[in-house]
Amino acid sequence: MKIRSNAREGNKVILEIEEDYSRLKDAIEETIVEAGKEVKLPGFRPGKAPKELVRKALNKEAVEAEAVQRLISSLYPVVLDEAKIEPVDYPNIQILEHKKKKPIVFKIEVDVYPEVKLGKYKGLKIEKKEAKVTEEDLDKVLENLRKRLQAMEKLSELPALDDEFAKKVSRYQTLEELKKELRESMQRDKEGQEDAEVRNKLIADASADAKVDIPNGMIEREVDIMLDELRNSIAPMNLSLEDYLKGINKDENTMRDELRKSAEMRVKGKIILKAVAESEKMDISSEEMGEELKALAGAGGQTPEELENLDEHARKYIEDYLLRRKALDFMVEKAKIKIIEGGKK
Repeated sequence: MKIRSNAREGNKVILEIEEDYSRLKDAIEETIVEAGKEVKLPGFRPGKAPKELVRKALNKEAVEAEAVQRLISSLYPVVLDEAKIEPVDYPNIQILEHKKKKPIVFKIEVDVYPEVKLGKYKGLKIEKKEAKVTEEDLDKVLENLRKRLQAMEKLSELPALDDEFAKKVSRYQTLEELKKELRESMQRDKEGQEDAEVRNKLIADASADAKVDIPNGMIEREVDIMLDELRNSIAPMNLSLEDYLKGINKDENTMRDELRKSAEMRVKGKIILKAVAESEKMDISSEEMGEELKALAGAGGQTPEELENLDEHARKYIEDYLLRRKALDFMVEKAKIKIIEGGKK
């Protein structure tokens, strides 16, 4: 196989490939053998007819067309490896030269992972709200618990906030123990929310300062992911995506259009984080991968050994996720974060 030319126009790579006729001839023979397993000839069981009889029974043009597809499919991953490109969508393939006993020449056009020009991503100035649980916050939660207990026990008046109430709505014996647990739980939640907000701001600021042209194929794949997330979120309610969309008077195309802008922002964030990881020469060690597989196995009710044989695509997906997480941790570490007391400037 020979790569005649390799040109890039924006996010599109155009390759011209030449392969010897002998490889196409081999692909034709393989196609005939495969077809012989299915073709029915008088006097022979499927797969038992002589190869030459099978050859004569088949449409020559159809066999050759199938062989060309078979050959190109086998060459495609080799081409990607040699050309060192990372496709983000399905390729468009065009046969340029196809003559008997002559090399076959074909062209591949495919959108590839975009080039990124990073802006500032270290030392970003971010404001973070103070994660503090107020008495008002606690009172709201207790009030909701009182209303829930009232409804469960069909009471005419709200139950009193006392030790008896605490025993009924929790595993605690006193109201003070219940309040302490609620306050600590709410504090953890608020800290998690504020940390997540800081990370979102960092990604948004780094994305705004970077230059990247996102291929449409990447955005469409992200929309697919978002639709899958929606399916998973409504599954516990025994709702299909189709039923959900029908309930809100929308079809899937309309939903895809509505998700596209958010998908573009998410994709850009992922691209920027990956570029940060590359800029800082980060990688994922076998120990880090092992820890992540262990966590995934625990969450999915599997053993780490069951995830050891993941295919290359799945491992790459996990590795990319870990790299983005490591890059974001780095950005948080380098950021200049100002705490706003009471959530106000």
